[in-house]
Amino acid sequence: MIELALPAGSLSGALTAFENGADAVYFGLKDFSARKGAVNFSEEDLSKIRRYSLERGKKTYITINTLIDDESMKALIDTLDMVKFYGTDGIIVQDLGVADIVRKYYPSIPLHASTQLAVHTTEGVKVLQDLGFERVVLSRELSLKEIEKIRKDCPDIEIKAFIHGALCYGFSGLCSASAIKCHRSANGGECAQICRSWFVDEESGRKGFFFSMEDMDAGEEILTLDRMGIDSAKVEGRLKSPEYYAYVARYYRGILDRGYVDEKEKENAAVTFLRKSGDGYFNYKMDRPSLLSGGYPGHMGVKVGKVTKEEGNIRTVETGVSVESHDGLQYFTQDKFGLPVAEKFSANVTGKGRGFVKLRIDTKNRILGKEIYKISDSTKKEKIQSTNIPLYRKPVDISITIGKDRMTASALGEITEREIVLEESKSGASTEERLYNTFRESGTSKYTLSSLEYNNLSGLTNPFIPPSTLKEFRRAFYEKLDGHIIERTTIPETREEIKAMTLPKRELLSSDLPWSIEPKEIEGRTYITLPPVTFNEKEIWNKALENIKGKTNVTIGLNNIGQINFAKAHPEFSYFIDIWLYAANRFSSRLFYENIPNLIGGYLWFERKQWSNNWVWRPSVTNFEPPYFISRTCYRHDALGEECRGCKRKYDYKLSQTPDRFILKVRSCLTVLERIKE
Repeated sequence: MIELALPAGSLSGALTAFENGADAVYFGLKDFSARKGAVNFSEEDLSKIRRYSLERGKKTYITINTLIDDESMKALIDTLDMVKFYGTDGIIVQDLGVADIVRKYYPSIPLHASTQLAVHTTEGVKVLQDLGFERVVLSRELSLKEIEKIRKDCPDIEIKAFIHGALCYGFSGLCSASAIKCHRSANGGECAQICRSWFVDEESGRKGFFFSMEDMDAGEEILTLDRMGIDSAKVEGRLKSPEYYAYVARYYRGILDRGYVDEKEKENAAVTFLRKSGDGYFNYKMDRPSLLSGGYPGHMGVKVGKVTKEEGNIRTVETGVSVESHDGLQYFTQDKFGLPVAEKFSANVTGKGRGFVKLRIDTKNRILGKEIYKISDSTKKEKIQSTNIPLYRKPVDISITIGKDRMTASALGEITEREIVLEESKSGASTEERLYNTFRESGTSKYTLSSLEYNNLSGLTNPFIPPSTLKEFRRAFYEKLDGHIIERTTIPETREEIKAMTLPKRELLSSDLPWSIEPKEIEGRTYITLPPVTFNEKEIWNKALENIKGKTNVTIGLNNIGQINFAKAHPEFSYFIDIWLYAANRFSSRLFYENIPNLIGGYLWFERKQWSNNWVWRPSVTNFEPPYFISRTCYRHDALGEECRGCKRKYDYKLSQTPDRFILKVRSCLTVLERIKE
């Protein structure tokens, strides 16, 4: 059966998810997490959840899914050393430099590719498999048919797909809005959620939340994924409440166990947190319903019903939903710009009947006809799970040798010795049994006995060692072993260096759109950049080849991980790393150099201006500003509500958000938002 994977922003959140049906949880540590706002896990938390999961047959995945600079590498190595010690069922990464380090120096840690890598094609999955990844988390922009095709094309790697929670307007990993607007990098774990804020359409004067996506609620689609052979279904939400973890886990656990959706469990999950919801891109088609949240970017909960009668401050609401006093409710008014404003209040139930509830609502607003929504349930306060659970002890094989006058214990290359005076034991218990019983008690050590190898070189049949001596020796042994607690990994600095080309100013290579593949002639060389978003890579590759046919000195920019296979298939060209493939540190530069033929360099990740001297190739620093969003939604259809019938498939719009102005381009149902530089 497909794995149900829940997020966990804290240790208690992880325990809550497990207790309510999750097969696995994923979480961040204090550093390098894409959700810096979560509590995240300390070393002690990691130790506890590891022991808990091993004892119960559960899985734990650690997220190191941000882009990491050269200056942070020492801290990263310390983190990976800690993860190696405690163990994990997978580490989820975006940074290909981190992947290179894990693959070469931490082979015991399974590599999982984050959705931040924007993997949405067969070739992308195949490249990651070649790079040593065991699992790929696919982009949330894929339909069920596209997921199924990838599954069939890539049978020998695990596939994970999102089923529930927030959707991003732009492709994950390709969104620049937060970094440009607020200097908070989404690829650094500090997304400011610009897509949830309002913009103004200058042509109509309309102000709205044009980029706020609906939440995903896959429901029975998880069964479809299971039938396809998808390995894991992922719920989003590391910043959510314990109630969210509990009721969402119960909701999907119930579907998997029963084979159908229980509407009450669906309602319970929605009350914890849900915007307008749908199945996202799963059943994607050109004339689909809008994927936007419907004008309000926040928690919608469950629709209770409509106000049908007002008698002073007593309102009658027609409903089939249970409402109790102290439940959280809301209705909507509008501000002066016509934007929805949530009016929240605590339920005060004054009467009930079949199909209705009477509420005391102390407001002067006339709300007859208003829809009421339930956003919290006073009867469902999830008990905070106790985190008072035992720490993980790493099992270790111990060898003990008894000589004529000396006792020696060794493990992990550490040796402890002590002089002893022996005599033949007069009791029935064997020396080996006494040693085993003594050393299996490891006290506060982070290690515990796995197996004991006993060597008797004393000349005695059953040598006797006083219990006090054994305990003292055991204490000294485990203290010394704890000094070896985390084996420090030494990674050699990169010394090899190729002569990298100085690339043109990045803006000279940009054409109308990020997926355009028109060649540019600059100083006697032909440059062409492959698009970061392409759902039919072979078609795009063939078009690119046609565009450069007959040209010499061709240099091609790579913008998605799957394009590495294009480079391998066409070694006749030279290549550079473009801005959407994220050359962020010296280790990513090495990985690209080792896997791409005729690599001549590339651009430094555009959010950085500094780099170390240990790169395989010297990156070109750019001041180029990429689009805010690259989106699979259609602004004309989803935001403006226009029908697909009669669509010209090419539209430009002007938008603004004080103090910035934007050009929004719609091409063949895809949308790009670019800031206008005055």
